Amino acid sequence: MLPDEYRHLEAIASILPDGNTSPVHPFVGLVINLNAVTRAHRDSKDDTMCLVLALGDFEGGDLCLYEPGLVIPLRHGEFVVFPSGDITHLNLHYKGRRASIVLHTDREMSKWAEGDRNGWGSNVHFTQ
Repeated sequence: MLPDEYRHLEAIASILPDGNTSPVHPFVGLVINLNAVTRAHRDSKDDTMCLVLALGDFEGGDLCLYEPGLVIPLRHGEFVVFPSGDITHLNLHYKGRRASIVLHTDREMSKWAEGDRNGWGSNVHFTQ
């Protein structure tokens, strides 16, 4: 659905240390929120986009994307992908038990991808 964004994130996820692969490929970061209600915020350190997956037995907890004026009623097993560093977002109060899994990649990973692996690229104990 988002081929350019996918290729960008995949390029970073494909060069993890020791040939490791990310379990949340093409993202490299995973956050689990348990029974959380968030204030309006932007994830300024996220690169490109994030994926939010809602889980649980709950009512409410809609995801609000401020600038586009969207209120997304995510239910158990549904997800949304959006540019979390550029759009102010929050989730509303809910009843029940609610978790969310957020997949993301930090912007700082682009420095890793630029070649020197954050200063570790030439270390003899480090394999790329």
